[in-house]
Amino acid sequence: MIKKVLFGLLFLMTLSFVPLISVQAFEVMDIDDNRAAPVMKMKGIQTDDWTLQYKLKGKNLYIECVIPDFSLAKKEKGGDGYVLVEMNGQAAAEMHQAAFIMKGLPPGKHSITIRPVPYDGTPTVETIDFDIEIQE
Repeated sequence: MIKKVLFGLLFLMTLSFVPLISVQAFEVMDIDDNRAAPVMKMKGIQTDDWTLQYKLKGKNLYIECVIPDFSLAKKEKGGDGYVLVEMNGQAAAEMHQAAFIMKGLPPGKHSITIRPVPYDGTPTVETIDFDIEIQE
């Protein structure tokens, strides 16, 4: 079993959206590893293939994926694939980084699905699904 210790969320930079979402707009941001930020207690979900940790803070959802032997770099940079983020059954973003933030989520209950997607089309590993509720 692979264990990973979170040392903190890191400095943020804006990520352009994949124009696939038709629910209320929210912002998805990469986490830049150049600057550290405070550590937060995160909830963890583990499958046989990989682990996901998340933290809901206000209207922002912090997510970190740990996928052994799967590089989340762009294809041109030799990556194995990306993480598809879905909210309420609709594609929201394609992430090429293991840690990211979904900012400004709308109030209400939301179902989040995180799915690793290999570029070569091989069968994907298990998806991880979880529910959150954003307060008004």
